[in-house]
Amino acid sequence: MSQQGLAGGSAESLEEKVGRLLFVGLPVTKLDRHWREFLREVRPGGVILFGRNVESAEQVTLLNAQIRDAAGREVLIGVDQEGGLVDRFRDIIEPMPSAKAVRNAGRADLAEKFGSLSARALRLMGFNINFAPVLDLSGDNEDNGLRARTFGVNPETVSMLAGAYLEGLQRGQVVGCGKHFPGLGGSKVDSHRNLPVVTHTWQEIFQKDLVPFMDLMFHRPGERLRSVMVSHAAFPDISEFLQDLFRQEGDPETIQGLHQFPATISGNVTTRLLRLILKFDGLVITDDMEMGAVVQTLTVPEACLRAIEAGSDMVLICEREENVLASRDELARAVREKRLSARVLAAAERRLSWALKLAGEPESFDAEEFETVSRQMALLKRELKSAEETGEYTPLFGTADGGTRRSSNF
Repeated sequence: MSQQGLAGGSAESLEEKVGRLLFVGLPVTKLDRHWREFLREVRPGGVILFGRNVESAEQVTLLNAQIRDAAGREVLIGVDQEGGLVDRFRDIIEPMPSAKAVRNAGRADLAEKFGSLSARALRLMGFNINFAPVLDLSGDNEDNGLRARTFGVNPETVSMLAGAYLEGLQRGQVVGCGKHFPGLGGSKVDSHRNLPVVTHTWQEIFQKDLVPFMDLMFHRPGERLRSVMVSHAAFPDISEFLQDLFRQEGDPETIQGLHQFPATISGNVTTRLLRLILKFDGLVITDDMEMGAVVQTLTVPEACLRAIEAGSDMVLICEREENVLASRDELARAVREKRLSARVLAAAERRLSWALKLAGEPESFDAEEFETVSRQMALLKRELKSAEETGEYTPLFGTADGGTRRSSNF
């Protein structure tokens, strides 16, 4: 391992600056010397934990404290804690309900309670960002990997339930990250394995898939998205539409196959759609850059550079240490060679700092409160089941008169 990031002195090296663009995974349940030095060298902006990192609530809390100490400055510590199929803590706390259970209950107040309880559990263990809610419009599609992870197929229902969940989560000082922009509902394959190609027209994407993202970007502050995860799917029709929309006289011809690129490395989707059209100035994070949808055509370092060039602030690298180091070096080389502007690093750092400020300082672990949250989660699941069986209904979230909230269509 290079010792460049461990050199003495207070000046931050270029490698340390680009390290802030990385959101990395670790293979351990506690930091040994090697992994402490890894974090001190890379200085990542974020660390993500998985089930492989979990033994007990106290152990996870200690690991997160070690991560904060080794990283040398404030760091996002995140997890995919959606509930249901994607539940990293099912062995140490009451398993959390799925988005499908919330969808079937149709109760915004219970969705908000779910977000609030999730936030308490995560905060007690030292997390400050959750890669949820899922905002894709989908039912129980077995092929695209979404299954019970979605809040529904109707944009207004997804906005209602995901917005309520997000408010509970963020009121509890855990930043929510809406995914998978601009929507995987139309995909037919799982991006963990291969590249999905979403064939929805640009009109369908604006009128349906984007609606939950736009609703939660532009509505009440409590339920407003602060972070978005960009998907590893190709959206050829909207990419072509945006390419034509932004075309200027004298532009070179479009690169062959450009519209079949994953959204994560597409400036059409991330910069033009998310940043310029939707005016989103929150934190943009890629899905895992080691997934099949990416690595079947690009190396991880190449893909990470392309993603940052396309407009993302942080790239997620969940597994391999060598990919983290190689991607850090590739990004630093691109800055030195002026292929990547230092302004990009500054903008990403500004958005990262904003997210960290929203999350606030970490808390101390309280075993008694953690057990209380676990009991309350069990009660919530019974409430959700009862609401599903009785057909009780709560009006759409965020409306004073119970009417359907209008979406943020243009």
